Amino acid sequence: MKLRARRLVIGALSLVVFLPADTRGQSRKSTEKVRVTVPAKSLTFLPFYFGQSKGIFNEEAIDPELIVMRPPLGIVALEAGDVAYSAAPGVGMRAALKGAQLRVVTFVQTRLSFSLLGQPGMNEKRIKSVGVSGIGSTAHYAALAVMKRLGRGAAEDRVVYITTNTTAQSYTSLVGKVVDAAILTPPYTSMATLAGYVDLGDTFDVGDVQGGLVTTARRVQEERAQVKAVVRALVRTLEYISSHEDEVLDYLQRQFGLDRQVAAGSYGVIKRVFSMNGDIDDGLLKSVIERMKQDSKISEEIPAGRIVDLSVVREVQSDLKSKRK
Repeated sequence: MKLRARRLVIGALSLVVFLPADTRGQSRKSTEKVRVTVPAKSLTFLPFYFGQSKGIFNEEAIDPELIVMRPPLGIVALEAGDVAYSAAPGVGMRAALKGAQLRVVTFVQTRLSFSLLGQPGMNEKRIKSVGVSGIGSTAHYAALAVMKRLGRGAAEDRVVYITTNTTAQSYTSLVGKVVDAAILTPPYTSMATLAGYVDLGDTFDVGDVQGGLVTTARRVQEERAQVKAVVRALVRTLEYISSHEDEVLDYLQRQFGLDRQVAAGSYGVIKRVFSMNGDIDDGLLKSVIERMKQDSKISEEIPAGRIVDLSVVREVQSDLKSKRK
């Protein structure tokens, strides 16, 4: 079974898209190539792309090869040893809960970035259909949360949630008037509001995990210096993104094809939902783990140390703080 899974992963890796990076200004310093799977070239994973473009990873002697791959397959590739890291902490944590020897070492996004956008003139009482990327997905969970805040979602409430497969298709469904409302993330949120669609609510205060960094427990133990270098590059990139708005907006325009207004609106959301130091609140982590256990029908007590290892990111924070003194 493991051999079959490994063949699947190797075959998949031969088909994935390797996205060229804007490498202007990168150092010529000798670097170590590491393979990282990311679910999409989207704003949730901006620190990976921006840090690569800015040369911050190179400054840490890391040359990340960013491979776009669906999260479940990315985790299989990680377990098989075909890649070194995954940027999908949620899927990684669920796998670890079921026994996979994986650890989340950094969290990039610890609040949900979803907004519910309705047709022009739409209000909460008139919503009969909502576009979500998938039933049971984080987007679906976010849509239910916003609808509940709007006083909707009771057992007798007749709201249909329509699967669109991707956030991009949710946006298309909204524009095409296929649905009354759709749950969106940046940049589609700003694109919709600027086009006149109604913002019905968001989940920016809802704690959860989206972007981050997952690796194997073995790598944390045996190749800690490499793990620390990758984490340090991510934390430095997060700090840079937080303090260089104009430069980030230029990058979003250039690399994501966004106009300035959409880029600015998206940046505003990023600042609200990203963990700018790569860490996560202990209380939030506990609640996320408990929710995942409930979803997976796991009743046994599982220590957080079997799922995450935050010692690396906290060492990095301490090192960076000392350098600033």
